[in-house]
Amino acid sequence: MSRENVDKAREFIAAYNRRDFDAAVASFDPDIDWVLPARQRSDSGRGLDAVIRFFEDIDETWEELWLEPQEYVDAGDRVATRLRHHGRSRSGAEIDEELYHQVATFRDGKIVRTEYFGSWDEALEAAGAPL
Repeated sequence: MSRENVDKAREFIAAYNRRDFDAAVASFDPDIDWVLPARQRSDSGRGLDAVIRFFEDIDETWEELWLEPQEYVDAGDRVATRLRHHGRSRSGAEIDEELYHQVATFRDGKIVRTEYFGSWDEALEAAGAPL
């Protein structure tokens, strides 16, 4: 089952990068917990509407933003994804850095929690994967 989880984590990132938000949340549980790091905690939420609202808010700030997965770590019911963020804000600021890393928690084939971490080591630890 965990190979399928990695595939779903890949599909989520690919759909998000295409801005196909319906496809991006296709593997999400309707009551998903969406958890951002402390410095961005106000953007955390629960449920599909909260996640899509977060995506739409990003598009209001960023002219373009895409995530480049650097690595996927299969930790059974969790998948850690090392992410590189690329983009340009509407004010012209550019990013090309590893800003946040994602840990998706699965139950019965659905992502029930997605949490972001500022460091890859924190993400691996949260996933229960070896550092």
